Formats: sequence, C-alpha cells, structure tokens
Amino acid sequence: MHSNLVLAGIVLLAVGTYAIRFAGYRLGSRMSMSPRVRAMLSDAATVLLLAVAVTTALFEGSQFSGIARVLGVLFAVFLAWRRAPLILIILGAAAMTALLRYLGVP
Repeated sequence: MHSNLVLAGIVLLAVGTYAIRFAGYRLGSRMSMSPRVRAMLSDAATVLLLAVAVTTALFEGSQFSGIARVLGVLFAVFLAWRRAPLILIILGAAAMTALLRYLGVP
C-alpha cells in the first residue's frame, strides 16, 4: 500500500510539473507581465528551492538531522561560494559529513 502511494505521488508530481510547463509555454506569449512581476516569480522559485534545501538539511523525517549534516551543507555552501565545480561541491559535502560522523559528531 505504501509503495503505491509513493508511486501515485511521483506520477501526480510529474503530471503537474508537465502541465505547469506546458501552460507556461502556451500562455507565456499571450500574457504580458511587468518586469517587477517577472522578478517576483523568479525570486519565488529561488525561495521555494531554498526552503526545500534548508528543510532537507536540517531534518530527516521529523527528527533533527544532526550537526554533522548541517556542517556538511555549510561546507557545500562555502565551496559553491568559491565557485568550485558541482561534483567537487557534492563530494566535498559528503566527505565532510562522513568524516564528522566518523569522528563521533552526531
């Protein structure tokens, strides 16, 4: 039963994403938006992604994920700020988190 709900959720999100993208493609040239509205929509997408990233970094289920993961994410932010390649950011964050957990940091 649980796997069926997960599969239904994935399908629903895929269909919704496709519908939103298709609507944007079809309606984008018909609707005129001011530069301010375009900027707000762009900022809204960034805020949504940031909220998902912060929630994922801080929580695992309903429990706090631990300081090791938070420090790993902060290390990834540092590497991104230094304009490191994406693969190095991902591997660096994973290595930092693994090292801290190995050393006993929760």
